[in-house]
Amino acid sequence: MTRRDRERIMSKSTPRLWIHLVFPGFLLAALAACGGGGGYGGGGGGGSMPQAQNLESAPAPAEPFNIPSTTLTATSGGNSYTAIYSQTPNNGTTMFDGHAAYSSTVSLTITKNGSTIGTEVSTAYYLESPYEPLGLSGTVSGTAYTFLFTSTNPYPSTLTVGSSGPLGSGTYYLSGTNDGIGSLTETYSVASNNASTVLLTTYATGTFNGQSISETINYAVNASGAFELQSVEILVNGTTLNFTNSCSGCWDY
Repeated sequence: MTRRDRERIMSKSTPRLWIHLVFPGFLLAALAACGGGGGYGGGGGGGSMPQAQNLESAPAPAEPFNIPSTTLTATSGGNSYTAIYSQTPNNGTTMFDGHAAYSSTVSLTITKNGSTIGTEVSTAYYLESPYEPLGLSGTVSGTAYTFLFTSTNPYPSTLTVGSSGPLGSGTYYLSGTNDGIGSLTETYSVASNNASTVLLTTYATGTFNGQSISETINYAVNASGAFELQSVEILVNGTTLNFTNSCSGCWDY
């Protein structure tokens, strides 16, 4: 099967949402919000005050995102790590494997104790109305790649506590070839969080050019479909790091 054949197969699916696409190697996934930490505490009322019931469902957010530069931090073994991420939709359309596709530029830099240990600038390609991911392209450590989905699954229009399922899977190729250099599988789950939000978690595992990919992202999603990032757990050079964002109440719509 040629790369163009794979493209035709994946273009038949029409997911409404593509929050999370993990990038190769040790780099972070699409960090989809400026937000942070923890739940929203209820007021300290007296014993006669009824306890607020946790939110049971929320609408899934819409794509594509326009995410300004967002900084997350982590510490491990006495070292300080920083991840700086942005996602910017581009004007107009461009051709991607035979499609007139919309695109976004995705930029990520990871530092350790102030020194850069990884940088990636990638381009994500998709259709609109409805939103449909097509793939992405980029370069990591001098290796140019193309990522193509072999299967995709949309989020439900409503995120309900207790629900879970697959999001998609695909293959990394050396750019311009049919030579596979890795794969990726992603799933999601929705859990109770607090009275204002549900907790949306995505899990991604795979390989790229011999390196393992492992990532867990937690988002709080409110009753209007706005969301904020709570934490990102990712494997960086063999060390699992938990990145958090201190921007409390920074909602993306």
